[in-house]
Amino acid sequence: MSVHALLIPNVTWPELLAHARRLEELGVTTVWVDDHLLNPAHPGRSWLGAWSVLPALAAATSRIRLGPLVANGVLHPPAVLARHALSVDHISGGRLELGLGSGYAKADLAAGQATEFDTVVSTVDKALRGEPVVDGFPPLAPAGRIPLTIAAHGRRALETAARYGDRWVSYGGFGLDEPTHLARTRRRIAVVDEIRPVRKMLLAGSPAVTAAPIWSSVQAATDFTGRYREAGIDEFTFYYPPSAMWSSPKADEVFEDFVSRQ
Repeated sequence: MSVHALLIPNVTWPELLAHARRLEELGVTTVWVDDHLLNPAHPGRSWLGAWSVLPALAAATSRIRLGPLVANGVLHPPAVLARHALSVDHISGGRLELGLGSGYAKADLAAGQATEFDTVVSTVDKALRGEPVVDGFPPLAPAGRIPLTIAAHGRRALETAARYGDRWVSYGGFGLDEPTHLARTRRRIAVVDEIRPVRKMLLAGSPAVTAAPIWSSVQAATDFTGRYREAGIDEFTFYYPPSAMWSSPKADEVFEDFVSRQ
C-alpha cells in the first residue's frame, strides 16, 4: 500500500525542509504541499507558496516524489501552471506528481480567475503532452509524462478526473461521521470506475476530515485504512506531522511505526 504525506506550509522553511527530509528517510511515496494564496484556516498567519517551496524541496531531496495537493486551478492560469510543473519536474529529475483541483478557500476564490475546471485540466494535460496551448508560441516540451492526480467530488469533476487523471483524490468532506464519509467515498469511487478506473487516493489524518482517531495506535490506523481499502481506495495521504493536528506527540510515533510496516 502506498503511503504519502501532505505538508501544510504554515511553518518556517527550515521546519518544512526538516519534515520533508524525515519523510524521505521514512520512505513515504510522495511529499505533497498544500497550495493556497493564504493560510485557509488562519488567513493572517504564516503561509509559504507551494510553487516556491516545491523547487526548493526538489533541490534538497533526492528520492522522494513531490507535488502540490492540489495545485489550485483558480489561482494559476493553465499554461503558467504547466510551466511550473515542467520546471519542478526538471529540477527534481522527474520526480513530480502534479495534483490539480478547483479550490475551495474564500481567499483563493476572491483572488483567482474563474476558469472552468475541466478547461484547466484539459489545457494542462495538453501542455504536458507537448501540444501547443498558447497561440503563436511553441509547445512547452515536456521531458516525459508527468502523472496527474485530480481532486474531485461532484459528478462533473469526477468525470474529468476519470477522463484525464492517473489518480483521483478526495478528502471526503469536512465534519462528517465515518459512516457518512465512507458512504460518500464509495459513491464517488463508483462514478469514477463507471467512466475509467484510475488509482484512488484518500487524504486523511486531520480531525476536520477524519472522525476516527487513527493515530491512537498502529492497529487503529490499520483498521482505518483497511475499511477504505475494502471500499476501493488504493493509496493514502496523511497530514504531516500528525502531532500538529492531534496535539499528541504519540501521533508522530504511531505514524512512523505504521509507515515502517507498509
